Amino acid sequence: MLNKTFLQLLLFMIIFLISFFFLKIYFIKKNITNTLKNVETINNERNLNEKKSNLIYNIEYVSEFKDGDFYVISSEFAEVIHNKTELIKMKKVIATINLNSSMPIKIYADNAIYNDINNNTNFYGNVLMTYNMHIINSDNLDLMFEKNLVVLSNNIIYKNLNTKLEADKIEVNLITKSSKIFMNNISDTVKIININ
Repeated sequence: MLNKTFLQLLLFMIIFLISFFFLKIYFIKKNITNTLKNVETINNERNLNEKKSNLIYNIEYVSEFKDGDFYVISSEFAEVIHNKTELIKMKKVIATINLNSSMPIKIYADNAIYNDINNNTNFYGNVLMTYNMHIINSDNLDLMFEKNLVVLSNNIIYKNLNTKLEADKIEVNLITKSSKIFMNNISDTVKIININ
């Protein structure tokens, strides 16, 4: 009887060990790899959410200068540029420069990069600048407040009541309102068309 009990116990231990190794080899490793994959997926989702968390909707910055002039820039979407927190990348942008001595200057663009420390702004993509009866379309517009300068470049078309002008670059002084018109190639000429 003792031999019979011992044999049953031995068989039970062998079955238990075989079952244990079988489960360990085929199921436990898979669970660990699945868990690791799930952890990687969660980390990837967190990274995506962190990137998305920089997105700001319907943002507006207002800057007032000591002489009473002010600058307002707004956009439908904005995102803080990673590693350069002073730079804000904006989409569907409208900006207004209100100068005490003249009419406001309006700027519209698909995109802009705004510096919230010095208010300098680089507009790009379907840029439109309006001032009084003057309308300028271009690919790029750089607004530099330290130099009191607006620089328009690439595919410039200027229109007013009776004139159309095509050039490569226009510089506008914000204080004097004087303009300089250039072509990138010295041999090219600025095209001026009289509209009747």
